[in-house]
Amino acid sequence: MTLSLFEPYTRAIPRYKGGALVEFGRQVILDEVEGGMVTRYQILEHPNEHGQAIEAVAHHCALFAHPPGLVTGDRGVHSAETEDKLKAAAVKRVAIPASGKLSEERKALEQTRTWKRGYRWRAGIEGRIASLRRDFGWRKSRYHGLDGMERELGLGVIASNLRRIALAKKV
Repeated sequence: MTLSLFEPYTRAIPRYKGGALVEFGRQVILDEVEGGMVTRYQILEHPNEHGQAIEAVAHHCALFAHPPGLVTGDRGVHSAETEDKLKAAAVKRVAIPASGKLSEERKALEQTRTWKRGYRWRAGIEGRIASLRRDFGWRKSRYHGLDGMERELGLGVIASNLRRIALAKKV
């Protein structure tokens, strides 16, 4: 199914929450570190978030030579295999909510204070996405094609990171 003759790379993204039933565009994965800096973004060819946390940790280790202390994400990122691989990579805290019917053990884990504090970090990531959409051109790409979309996203990330650096230097 093609949605546009002029932008054939656009996809219909079903929303499973209130508001819009369908959005149009592409899904993007963001890696963010403390201080609000975006260290990686990737346009997903096929909207599947599984394995993205493992890629994010590998990228973080390549940049900083150590694993992150906390990894969090959406329900779509969760799997038992992902959690096992993150623990094996020496990630101290994993706060990714499980989907589906939860076991009593999993419910108890997700109710702990440590897990909830880690998961709150995700709210900051959602704020970063909102800022990128509102302030840095992520709402609609002015360039055409996947290369143009990637350029637009990259310029938005650079501008956002520069603003974060400038705000940190003011203090």
